[in-house]
Amino acid sequence: MSNETILITVVASLLSGLVGVGVSGWFFYKLERHKLKLDLPRRLLGYRFSISGDDFSCAMNEVIGVFADCPEVLQKMGSLYETIQTPGKPNVDGALIDFLKAICKSSQLTQATLNDGYLLKTFNARN
Repeated sequence: MSNETILITVVASLLSGLVGVGVSGWFFYKLERHKLKLDLPRRLLGYRFSISGDDFSCAMNEVIGVFADCPEVLQKMGSLYETIQTPGKPNVDGALIDFLKAICKSSQLTQATLNDGYLLKTFNARN
C-alpha cells in the first residue's frame, strides 16, 4: 500500500467518525428538547391543583426556557400572568385553559377528546 492510500483511509475514517459524532449529537439534542417539552406540560397539569404552590410556580418559571421558541405559548403565559395580577382575577380560568392548551399543542400532546372542564378539574384527596 502506498502512503497516499493510507492517508486517504485515515482521513476517510476520521471524517466518518466526526460526521457520526455530529449527527448523533444533533439527534441527542433534539431528543432532549422533546423530552423537556413533554415533561413540563406533564408537571404543569399535575400541579394545577395548587396554582399558588411552589411546584406549579417552579414549572411556570421554566416555561420561558423550554418554550422560548414558541411565541404562542409565551403570549398565553403573559396573558395568564396579567390576569392573575389583576385585582379580582377576572377570567383566570379562561386564561389558564388557553395557556394549558397552548402548552399541550406545542408539545404535541392532544387534548382533542377532552373539553375545557377537564383542564380545570383536579384530583386532590386532601380536599
